[in-house]
Amino acid sequence: MELGKKLYIRSLVNVASEPITYYWPMRTFITRNPLRELEDLPFREAIKEGELLFGGRGYLRREDYRHLYSMGHIKEEFLRESIKEFLSSLELSKSLPYEELVFALLTQEIKEPAYNLLHRGKAKEEILEALSESFMEDPSEVCRELFLSIGVKNTLQDLVKLLTGKDPSRLIDELVIKTAFDFLDEGQSTIDMPGRDAGLYRAWRELARRNLRFLLWTGRSLVSMLKDLEEPEEAIEYVLTSYELPQPAWEGYITLELAKLKGIAGFIKWRSHNKYYYWQKIHPVDLVDYAAIRLLVAKSVLDASSKDLPFRPTYRGIEEFLSKEKEKAYLMHEFSSRNCPPQVAEDYRKYLKNPAKHLQEYISLKAQIKAKSYYRFLSDWLKAVNLKLEDLSAQEVLELLRLYHLLKEEEGYIWLRALEETHIQKLVESIKLPEKTQEKPLAQALFCIDVRSERFRRNLESVGNYQTFGVAGFFGIPVAMVDLRKGHEEFLCPVIVTPKNVVFEMPYSRKGIEKDKALSQLLHGVKDHILAPFVAVEMLGFAFGFDFIGKTFLPDTYTKIKDLMWKESVKTSMMVNKLSEKEIEDITTYYYTSLIKKALEEMGIKDADPYLLFQTCLEEEVSLPEELRSVVEVLRSKYRVERGFVKLFEERLRSLGFTKEEQAFLVSTTLKSIGLVKDFAPIVFVLGHESRSENNPYESALDCGACGGASGIYNARIFCTMANDPAVRQIMKQKHGLNIPEETVFLPGIHNTTTDQIVLYDLEYLPARYVPMLERIRRDFEEARRLTAQERAGALDAGSPEQVYRKAYDWSEVRPEWGLSGNYAFVIGRRDITKLSELEGRVFLHSYDYTVDPKGFLLENILAGPAVVGQWINMEYYFSTTDNEVYGSGSKVYHNVVGRIGVMTGNYSDLRTGLPAQTVLKEGKPFHVPVRYTLVIEAPLELSQRAISRIRKIRDLMQNEWINVVVFDPQKGVFYRYLKGSWVEYQKKQEVKV
Repeated sequence: MELGKKLYIRSLVNVASEPITYYWPMRTFITRNPLRELEDLPFREAIKEGELLFGGRGYLRREDYRHLYSMGHIKEEFLRESIKEFLSSLELSKSLPYEELVFALLTQEIKEPAYNLLHRGKAKEEILEALSESFMEDPSEVCRELFLSIGVKNTLQDLVKLLTGKDPSRLIDELVIKTAFDFLDEGQSTIDMPGRDAGLYRAWRELARRNLRFLLWTGRSLVSMLKDLEEPEEAIEYVLTSYELPQPAWEGYITLELAKLKGIAGFIKWRSHNKYYYWQKIHPVDLVDYAAIRLLVAKSVLDASSKDLPFRPTYRGIEEFLSKEKEKAYLMHEFSSRNCPPQVAEDYRKYLKNPAKHLQEYISLKAQIKAKSYYRFLSDWLKAVNLKLEDLSAQEVLELLRLYHLLKEEEGYIWLRALEETHIQKLVESIKLPEKTQEKPLAQALFCIDVRSERFRRNLESVGNYQTFGVAGFFGIPVAMVDLRKGHEEFLCPVIVTPKNVVFEMPYSRKGIEKDKALSQLLHGVKDHILAPFVAVEMLGFAFGFDFIGKTFLPDTYTKIKDLMWKESVKTSMMVNKLSEKEIEDITTYYYTSLIKKALEEMGIKDADPYLLFQTCLEEEVSLPEELRSVVEVLRSKYRVERGFVKLFEERLRSLGFTKEEQAFLVSTTLKSIGLVKDFAPIVFVLGHESRSENNPYESALDCGACGGASGIYNARIFCTMANDPAVRQIMKQKHGLNIPEETVFLPGIHNTTTDQIVLYDLEYLPARYVPMLERIRRDFEEARRLTAQERAGALDAGSPEQVYRKAYDWSEVRPEWGLSGNYAFVIGRRDITKLSELEGRVFLHSYDYTVDPKGFLLENILAGPAVVGQWINMEYYFSTTDNEVYGSGSKVYHNVVGRIGVMTGNYSDLRTGLPAQTVLKEGKPFHVPVRYTLVIEAPLELSQRAISRIRKIRDLMQNEWINVVVFDPQKGVFYRYLKGSWVEYQKKQEVKV
């Protein structure tokens, strides 16, 4: 294939994949909007597009909204307002009480029209005839719509199902899923798919040509095609051309194929865009490979079944069938898609035997049955508002019928607006600005903005004189962390950020960290020891035996002991400072001379000088004895001891740690962003958050999203190490105008959101004079934990705070905690405005003081980062609740981990991309209340508008109605809302005190 055409196909697939959202691997499980790539569309349009592509509902079912209404989550006044707005957009006569009719239909148990619910008894003939006439269908129009849906709504295999009832997609999916998981496996499988280093398409092509499974299900068609299709681009062009698809339809058709398995496609899309990801480097894959395989498998399955079809399974073949045999096609579609009333189903063979003769008979019978069904429904509906169907004219009935069909399309949005208005009003009314007290807090604490921190913060403030702040849980320190227990880099920052600095965790030493020795230990670890594999297996087997017994029979007690053993056995420090050039040179020399020494041992050479060989490898001229010249070449080629790689090694070492100036900037920026610039308490706790659960593939979904789905403890420890450094504080004072008292100590810790425990770290740095104060604070932490666990116990069906704790360590527990379920708002402002609010652990709280940010730059940073990530979380929970099977991941009970990248349902399925039912549903009803995100900003309106205008993502989300935005101007005591393109005054707060 010529290069130009090849590039065209690649760009076509890339454009076609735009609606497919990234799916991160399970170990970093990033919550995101499943329709994120459709956010350039208005919310309601994106909902429809998502339903078209993925078949998912964007709103709850009526009975679920009705359940929320009965629980008080929706106020009647707002439901009626939403109904009025809907009706105002329609042209209706004034002869009927439409508002009451719609309200009754939404809130009362009125059975919908159904073929098994027909009107019995006397009916008004005029109305029955009018209804019957309105339900008469035109087969030509039905067939035309079916044909036009190809490449827009349906693939060719979809049309086969719609016309014959046979579903080729199941076999296609099964074959593609098996192929994808075999290739994408990251070490779970015992047998690797051969040839993966050549890429997905080439590896699969070699396998499929000899695979009995493919031969059995697709016949010779696939093998025949693969013989000549060496490149994926060639395969894509060949299939689409053989389908006889018009070229303008290619993009849409590829999109539909990719959307069939959106989880696998989303993961491949993510992986292909992360070229430094280890598995992508060794086993490259992209969506062009995947699309080619999907199309080839689909074509071969269709070819294998073509002899049993009444049409050729191509674009033109289906067009010919739908136009020339429209009577037969229409009837086949009616029975295959279950549009046929059961009362006439037994005559199916008669109708198909002579379609032209019986077509009108069928259409008339169907219309009459449908009319009787609607007659009963409309009669019941009108009775709900004390009206009789028989008192209406045929024209009024048809208008009511039109209203019903329009309502069916819009009722989800009607309910959603009422639900949101209820929540917004409650939140706004709870916001206050009480008189400030001059009493200095005993301690201050920085918590993650996560909604689960709100409860603990509130309870901690209630038991003592504490001042709490909310900030994104990575504390403004984007870092690639090398954990002592893991030995590899882990990005601890939001996924929209790529860290440039690396920090090592090192064994603690009062003398400080000896960098060359520490790095040497990491670079030459136990893995090089000949006994390591044996020892590791023995140790792991032994530990697993105890794990099995402990987690099964004594989960909480066992885990306490295990955590204590680890905590007490190894104390560590964070290596946050940059290496000097001299240290980099020394470490580089040490590493490469050690490497050369080992290489010489392998080659059996004893007398050579490793340092001299190292220097020689870096020089162009080689002045060595003849017998060592070949050694130099081996060192350069096999061991990469040559100038280019050494320079890369040195650059890597330069990425370790932060300069003192960088540290001062990061710490001061974080403290300024939350308004903590004066009146520092003696102890400032920096508390990251993590979740703890056992046997839970979704554990990372409960950890800190700001830390890339990991624990926030390392970011907290790094932040405190920087903030406690006298040199860093001096720079902060001189360059950033932030003066932290010498007696103030920053102390890191972790808030476990499953147990509500606070665990403190690096206590060896705490001055002895603070120990009595710390003991008092610990008691208050414990009391706050008890109050928070007691608050959460009811929703978790736990009888006591102790049972809440136990759930975290019981590996049979499917719901260790509710996570961020219930989240609906993100408040950017001073803690004082929400301190008296009962937010029920449902609101993100990001501290911000507009008085220290006159130009709004800090507000912009919050809007561009944490506020956007909060919206991702909100939409993940929203859609996982509205349609848990499509946008969520179904029940955990049926999940199996696959390839170490995610979970599937049962023996095979797509990668499940959203949240499990146990996270958002309770007894089949929504526990999470799905509303769009409400962003509240406490700042003068003009400053807020300026900041929003500079952050395109927030501006687009606001204008496309993906989020609600409220600005609380404390200077005016007024709440403003962005509605329909403009800012309007929403509510005044006369009681506000500034």
